Amino acid sequence: MLPLNYQNNPIYSTNDVGRATKGAALTLLAKLYLRENNWQKVVDLTQQVMNLNTYSLFPSYLGLFSESNKWCSENIFSVLCDANTNGAELMNHFGPLNHPVVQNRWQYYAVTWDFWNSFDTVDDRKWCFYPVYKGVDDLIYKQGPTLTATAPPGFSYMADIATKKYADSLGSVTSYYDGHSVDILRYADVLLSRAEALNELNGPNAEAFSLINQVKGRSHAKLLDPAGGYTKDSFRDALLKERGWEFFYEGKRRADLIRMNKYDVLVNAYLTRVGQTPAISLPKNKYFPYPLSQVQVNPNLSNADRQ
Repeated sequence: MLPLNYQNNPIYSTNDVGRATKGAALTLLAKLYLRENNWQKVVDLTQQVMNLNTYSLFPSYLGLFSESNKWCSENIFSVLCDANTNGAELMNHFGPLNHPVVQNRWQYYAVTWDFWNSFDTVDDRKWCFYPVYKGVDDLIYKQGPTLTATAPPGFSYMADIATKKYADSLGSVTSYYDGHSVDILRYADVLLSRAEALNELNGPNAEAFSLINQVKGRSHAKLLDPAGGYTKDSFRDALLKERGWEFFYEGKRRADLIRMNKYDVLVNAYLTRVGQTPAISLPKNKYFPYPLSQVQVNPNLSNADRQ
């Protein structure tokens, strides 16, 4: 019953992508079936979204997240912010330390160097970060040669790397509150979800390769070769990598790792690499714990269950 958009809508005066649409409802339902591994439902629903002829990939990956580009055809559903009214603090939390343009930011949320190094150099998404710059303190901020290396005079080895996805130097760099939107559902996810479902049903076919390569091609990344001998398993692995490169800091990674049975494998491998104790145990960490309030009102939730 939802409209495709809110243009000329008799109730709402603006075509606001923050409101639910038919495309948003269908995409969300497809994502729920993806989590259930109901692959045919995913194929059917993503086809419905594509048949709406409403959405397309934005030509530039970094441009997709710019503060001025909230209304493009890739954004199916977004949390919108107006810097002058209800702006978010995304730039403060995601912005780089001591940067000469994006100043006074905190770099609370940043990706690991392992992840950044996994991008191919030709991939535009690799440059959606701040890997090296001269800070306002005249130090050169960059990656160290090892995890524990001590930086020489004039340098600062960063423990991790800030992203431009929510701290674009072309945005409101002087404002405490910025107007960046947070994309909840976008068309690239429709394409990759459909590719995953097709692969799970019958292995990688021509359409599955075309779908993942549309996303890769937008960022000028190296395309997957259909003649490369991919199996269902190896294509799934390629999709998991692609979803990481495409959707970092969009709240999808944990669900992706769990769905593809790699949550404990990849997270524990990284924790081991950085000298921490492997902490993920499945199936225990697949689910969130019961809220204490529910345990207190329901004696049937035993301590054994909570373990």
